[in-house]
Amino acid sequence: MENRPNLKRVTVPIDALKIVDLNASHLAGALALSKEVYWNQVLDDWSMMLEAGRAIGFEDSNGKLIASGLTLPYGNQFGWISMVIVTELWRKNGLATQLLNACIRRLEDQGLVPVLDATPAGQNVYRPLKFRPHFIFQRWEHASVETIIGNNPQNLMIHPFNKVDTQGIIATDLTVFGGDRRLVIENLIGRSSHLAAVTDDQEGFVLGRDGRAAVQIGPICANSSEAAIELLNHALAASSGPVFIDACDHQKKFTTRLREYGFRPQRPFLRMAKGRTKSFGQPEKMFAMAGPELG
Repeated sequence: MENRPNLKRVTVPIDALKIVDLNASHLAGALALSKEVYWNQVLDDWSMMLEAGRAIGFEDSNGKLIASGLTLPYGNQFGWISMVIVTELWRKNGLATQLLNACIRRLEDQGLVPVLDATPAGQNVYRPLKFRPHFIFQRWEHASVETIIGNNPQNLMIHPFNKVDTQGIIATDLTVFGGDRRLVIENLIGRSSHLAAVTDDQEGFVLGRDGRAAVQIGPICANSSEAAIELLNHALAASSGPVFIDACDHQKKFTTRLREYGFRPQRPFLRMAKGRTKSFGQPEKMFAMAGPELG
């Protein structure tokens, strides 16, 4: 666990702030925000998210980005809300609430259901806004996956990623995730070809990406726990150092294997959708998420 600085908040005039749409000129400031709160994003993540969605934020009187919020439209049914961050000195001023409400309005104006992955603290904010729970997943972490013994047994149901698998992965993700996030998937494929693998039945895959603090393995989807574990083994064998995996609680065989490998749960998330109780996609085939910022 990284040590967090003990900063003293100051009272500041909110009318000195300016709300702006974020673009490539804000990348350094956006990365500084996610780094401040010890999240795992790198510059490539922010670039991808700004390309695939729309981000807003607050700038102070000096033009410094001090808060952010992001929406990712995923097809014609729902969109994602993430990256709601406020720098330490500006918290407790209602900025996060303003950004969250703006993100909700933006998606609903497009006819999309707002969906997000909430921390336990966040759930208390989202429930009064009529966000309904879908399912729980946990972030599991391992400090040094190369120490896992036998993490890559004989793979009988999968094969390493090949470029010809790209369209099949996009189509499978559309069905299992339930939304069209082609730009995100294509970006992850480009960044994780060494981690990526596909099941021989073409109905499951694993992707991943390098992060600031750890390699993020996911999404993983498959028709069975056995296939999902083989996909996991492939990605682990191609990884080194710290690894994060955001694994669904309802996939008991999968999470049991993570524990056997020495992973430990770090924190839970609850998938929630505004005004909707039924999950999108096929949660029974979801084993690991792409990350709370991407779904």
